[in-house]
Amino acid sequence: MNNRHNSILVIDDNDINRKYLKSVLSNNSLEPVLVESGYRALEELRLRQFDLILVDIQMPEMDGFECYNRIKEEFGLYCPVLAITAFSDNADKKQIIEFGFNDYILKPVKPNVLVETIKYWITNFSKTNGASPFQEDEHVDEEVIQDLLRYTDKDSLLLLIDEFVEETKSNLQSISFLKSNHKYTEILSILHNIKGNAGSFGFTTLSSMASTIESYIKEEKWDRAVSILDEFLEYGDFLFKDHRRLLKIY
Repeated sequence: MNNRHNSILVIDDNDINRKYLKSVLSNNSLEPVLVESGYRALEELRLRQFDLILVDIQMPEMDGFECYNRIKEEFGLYCPVLAITAFSDNADKKQIIEFGFNDYILKPVKPNVLVETIKYWITNFSKTNGASPFQEDEHVDEEVIQDLLRYTDKDSLLLLIDEFVEETKSNLQSISFLKSNHKYTEILSILHNIKGNAGSFGFTTLSSMASTIESYIKEEKWDRAVSILDEFLEYGDFLFKDHRRLLKIY
């Protein structure tokens, strides 16, 4: 997430909803721009680009589906577009994904789900659009590493991280087995440990992906959880093949 403006275009006709979304996003290192209709959204998009677009599905005059089509036709899908919806039926949720939205957030909107989903898509959008998935040089947060080095020496830190890597490799194998047997709830505790430990050692992308999958499983978004679990396992394999070089501890 480093070196990004994290600008979010929020399209929602309900004033209270907009204020709620603005409060949550603004307090989590995101920069929301709020509009009350699809027409106003198109005006904003003619002036600037955004890192992510959040669209309420049920709006008068121009609903979320029409708004999505207008954005796609005029500007292209250069950033993730997420739906906010009160639909809870699996067929309705499937329709949203098949229509083209990258993801959806259910009402009532939970702050942690909102923030984690948005941050995941800002970080990982290029992976779903044909780019080489691991090009970005943001696999390790250097500030976290430098902070740790204030309290321990380089060799001790590297040994500790090596121990974390070996443990996580084993955990990823367990996740792969559990996934193949559709035991998603059993994956939760493993993901929780990976999320915390990865964050502590500066593996921010790994931590963020674990957090997002956690949310999807808790929300019973099985299709999204499975899709990202595949990416998560692939990314873990990439990361731990060359983690010492990525750490940049000299």
